[in-house]
Amino acid sequence: MRAHLAVVTWNRLALTRICLESLLARTPPGYALTIVDNGSEDGSREYLQSLAAAHAHIRLKLLSRNMGVSVAANLAWDDAADDDFYIKLDNDVEILDPLWLERLTRLLAQNPQVGMAAYRLCDWHEPSRQPLVLRDGGEAELTTVCGGGCVCIPRAVYERLGFWNEGYGRYGHEDQDYSWRARKAGYALASVAAEGMVRHLGYAEGMVDADIERGKKTSNQARLSGDTAYYLNLLLFDEGLLPLRMIRKYLPSEAEGRISFVLNPAYRPVQKLLNTLARTVEVDASGELSRLDLSAWRQGASKYESEP
Repeated sequence: MRAHLAVVTWNRLALTRICLESLLARTPPGYALTIVDNGSEDGSREYLQSLAAAHAHIRLKLLSRNMGVSVAANLAWDDAADDDFYIKLDNDVEILDPLWLERLTRLLAQNPQVGMAAYRLCDWHEPSRQPLVLRDGGEAELTTVCGGGCVCIPRAVYERLGFWNEGYGRYGHEDQDYSWRARKAGYALASVAAEGMVRHLGYAEGMVDADIERGKKTSNQARLSGDTAYYLNLLLFDEGLLPLRMIRKYLPSEAEGRISFVLNPAYRPVQKLLNTLARTVEVDASGELSRLDLSAWRQGASKYESEP
């Protein structure tokens, strides 16, 4: 079984060094690695170029501007199309144990009903307290959502569910969105104990990046990319008005070593529907969208679908 790792970077050179150097030092050979840089301006690009030149299994893609996590992670997914597992690893995660990757892939291989497995790096994994028995002695349990900091997805699941949702801006709900689609498709989700295997450094003292935190806040508060869009998507997925298999919002093309993006024509109906509906709804204090509005949303969807 072959695993393909995707690491997205944007500045934070110190964290990127820790992530990649621990990854290279503590991960047994046999995996592929694609790094996508989102237009860093702090010396990260030069560092990544030197790293890629020294390691034949690293593929480096340099973007001229910050396209966001989902777009960049999907770009890395292109390289993983023929691999058995895709792993999205944030560049603020340090690898601690050489078994970290095998633990995720083995769990998924031995439990085909599980569609995603992620290390528990934060407290919103919402464990169900239903344990999974791992033959290597690791601790895992079923969960309702997998965070995207260090998550593994089998090829069969990707073929059914497609890409990360690029509609949430630079930083958004793409991991929760994918988790929802996986559960809707009938898969279970696994949360794996991170202790001793990997460590999240992004919120450690002296490591918090103010620009990234501002970007997250902006994306999460925006009507077309934040909580309203997220809960609207969930309802549309649940009601079958949007397919679970996600296409790209932006199509990449490469010429003379430069990667550019254009809006995917096939995504325009999705964009128009979401733009229309997002203006008509509100998220209440508990983070719920009222189903009383669903009839109006259905009318909006039907009206759009009838247009040429």
